[in-house]
Amino acid sequence: MIKYYFTFLLLIVAVLCACQHKEGTNRPGRGLNKLIKNEAVAKSVIKLETSNVVLLVNIKGGAFFDFHLKDLPINPINWRLKDTLGPPFIGHFLCFDRWGPPTPAEEAYGFHHHGEASSEVWELLDEPAAENGSIKCSMMCTLPKGGMQLIRKIELSESEPVFFVKEEIKNLNKYGRMFNIVQHVSIAPPFLDTTTLFDNNTIKGFEGKEDGSLNQEEVVLKWSEAMHEGEKVSFRQFKNKWPRVSTFLYDQNEKYGWVTACNAKENVMLGYVWETADYPWINIWRAMENSVPVAYGMEFGTTGLHETFPVIAEKGKIFNQNIYDFIDADEVITKSFTAFLAKIPEDYKGVETIIIENSVLVIKEKNSVSRDIVYQYKW
Repeated sequence: MIKYYFTFLLLIVAVLCACQHKEGTNRPGRGLNKLIKNEAVAKSVIKLETSNVVLLVNIKGGAFFDFHLKDLPINPINWRLKDTLGPPFIGHFLCFDRWGPPTPAEEAYGFHHHGEASSEVWELLDEPAAENGSIKCSMMCTLPKGGMQLIRKIELSESEPVFFVKEEIKNLNKYGRMFNIVQHVSIAPPFLDTTTLFDNNTIKGFEGKEDGSLNQEEVVLKWSEAMHEGEKVSFRQFKNKWPRVSTFLYDQNEKYGWVTACNAKENVMLGYVWETADYPWINIWRAMENSVPVAYGMEFGTTGLHETFPVIAEKGKIFNQNIYDFIDADEVITKSFTAFLAKIPEDYKGVETIIIENSVLVIKEKNSVSRDIVYQYKW
């Protein structure tokens, strides 16, 4: 009996040791899997950093998804698509070779909303490195179905909270084709709320119906307010659900177009400026949940009609301005923009205008006594 007792005792000890060993291997395994996952994420992220600002870009989709001041670490472009079945849209992503939906036939061949660029893994051509007063890097995206290529060069100023982007678009097809490119800047809470102020220098616009119709611009809108169902709606703040999508045109007699978003409570301004010849349109997309703003798109680009290419081709122009670009076989087209952050006081009134002269960018406030923000912005 004693023999059996010790045998049974040894069996219990062996089982307990085995359970402890299994639990011990599982715990490090979970931590290791998490570490591997984080390392995989880290490997896909390109970090450009200076003493006062951080800029993060994900080569999986090519999106700028974090741009913040180190002493005011609120990231305006932190939005991401919640639908895991949709494209991996995050932050400031690129709509290329289209803005809007594919046709049913294109969708059957794998084309999706806003083109391929946001779903492709971009190739890092040059690691971030300091050169001539800025941190520079370059990356490339190739569209396997669209037959186009885009090389992006990024320069983050070492002295100012400003980055400059130049994108070279090449047609790899043996034929010319229409295309569109839109910079889909997407902001979200906490930077986005009902007090956030939006400003731009557009001249006129319209509500995007997204119904395939060819007369969507017939009710002309003017920034910064409109009447809707008997109520005055301000476009400068996001307090009303209407309009979900609206589009505005920049004056092509003005060399530069710009857009800004200011959250004075958070003391932060986000802004973009570019040549109107590159991007004549801006599209404003807004999403609310339970009367609370959850997303706001400041989408500047080559088109103002959120439709399929057949509808865009049939329409051709709105307000006598093209709503698509054309690129010939082997042609290369270059477009660029500048983005910036700024610290603002809690009583900041918004932006009246932006002046660019002799490599200096001046941001003027909507105030009787403007508190100018001045940057050296070109390289």
